[in-house]
Amino acid sequence: MQALRRIAVIGLLVMTIGAVATLPVDAARGSLARNQASLAKKIKIKVGDNYFKPKKITVTVGDTVTFKWIGTAVHDVKVKKGPEKFGSKKQASGKFSRVVLQPGDYKIVCTLHPGMVMKLTALAPPPVTTTAPPAP
Repeated sequence: MQALRRIAVIGLLVMTIGAVATLPVDAARGSLARNQASLAKKIKIKVGDNYFKPKKITVTVGDTVTFKWIGTAVHDVKVKKGPEKFGSKKQASGKFSRVVLQPGDYKIVCTLHPGMVMKLTALAPPPVTTTAPPAP
């Protein structure tokens, strides 16, 4: 009877390993995408009276950049040059967030104040590596 149980358990293990090994590649990619998303950072940039702080920053594609108004003057945030365009409304307080989706250099300005400029460099995410489970 014990031998029969052992055979049944071994059979179930073999079937389970076989099922995992034959998962569709898209399922594995979804898991990897979730892992990469968990690595994304939240970047904060201050929008002060006539300045961005920091003036230069490097992020990774997938990071969330949040601009926070800390001064009293009205400003906006607008990509003047870059692989993707985005911009905030004109405001004197509050926040504006954006997930960076494209790698490259971004020139970000306040359209109300000449000279209020910053540079954001977005790097491509590191390549995803996978290791397949050993064949049974």
